Amino acid sequence: MICYADFHVHIGMALDRFVKITASRRLTVTNAIKVAKEIKGVDILGIVDCGSKVVLNELLKLVEDGQLKELAGGGLICQNGLLLLLGWEIEIDDVHYLCYLPTIDSLRELTKILWPRTKNIELSTQRFTIAVDELRGIVENLGGIFFPAHAFTPHKGFYGKAVDSLYEKFSKPFLSIELGLSSSTEMVWGIKELKDTVFLSNSDAHSLEKIAREYNEIFVEELSFRGVVKALEEGSIIGNYGLDPRLGKYYETACIDCGAVYLGENRCKCGGYFVKGVRPRLVELEGFIATKDTKRPPYIKQIPLEFLPKIGPKTIQKLHRLGTELEVLNSSTFEEIQAVAGEKVAETILQARDHRFSISVGGAGYYGRVRSNY
Repeated sequence: MICYADFHVHIGMALDRFVKITASRRLTVTNAIKVAKEIKGVDILGIVDCGSKVVLNELLKLVEDGQLKELAGGGLICQNGLLLLLGWEIEIDDVHYLCYLPTIDSLRELTKILWPRTKNIELSTQRFTIAVDELRGIVENLGGIFFPAHAFTPHKGFYGKAVDSLYEKFSKPFLSIELGLSSSTEMVWGIKELKDTVFLSNSDAHSLEKIAREYNEIFVEELSFRGVVKALEEGSIIGNYGLDPRLGKYYETACIDCGAVYLGENRCKCGGYFVKGVRPRLVELEGFIATKDTKRPPYIKQIPLEFLPKIGPKTIQKLHRLGTELEVLNSSTFEEIQAVAGEKVAETILQARDHRFSISVGGAGYYGRVRSNY
């Protein structure tokens, strides 16, 4: 079956306690499940705070109440048909990594090892005192998978911040790697050591609205953790869908204080420092090459509804009459959109779908902006 998957979504609160301080309070486990499936159109959701004690306890309660059910092939199936994967984003040596475990029991085994190695077992993405290659081995021995999160960003990215080659830290390549905000397949496929690594495009959502900002179209033989891993091993990604990299918060080298794009100065005119962007970093890593890697699935650049000019929450609510956000962005006709939201909104969405817009690039933590051409 063909599924849409976002493997990287955070939780803001669980059991009335904060999990991700920078995330929305509305981003709870149950809200994420509902919005991902019923509003965004996602079939597979990876929650990456399952190693938090309060998130784990909430998941156990939802299983006990019958709202979640563990599958024989791993993962949890929700009442609305969504497959939930047990993920855990962790920080080691100032770099973020993603761990995914097949079962609650295997996740509990990992917590026994990791909880004593951090200061706060309730909050998201904590620092752990463990060798990263040791942790990778532990996760894989538990039947899980392990790879870098948002690998090319200057903020906690494996290639963006820590290394020029994965062999500086590991003895073998990863099964997968998360591209992260501000990069795309075309920007990365020149890195030779990643030639057999599956690229994933995930949202790293800190709010309900950001779920499926990036996502993957994937063929799975079985809707389960086992089915997802088999699909990754066989390279069954059909397409990567993501924000146009130029709109990402880290695309270009820019001033950390005002967002001004780097033009060759040592310091910005405002006095702030410049943060190296993903694009120039990938030039250094020789990610850009002219020859297309035809074995790779396409990276489809798209603009989520909330990024489009003059489309606010009320308009988005009207558009939901047509189906999920993925359906509106990719398949609703001009006439269908016009009927529920008007001609200008229909033109804006079609303009975005056909890449007929101007973009002011993002950098240093500032998103780029879409500028309408009509």
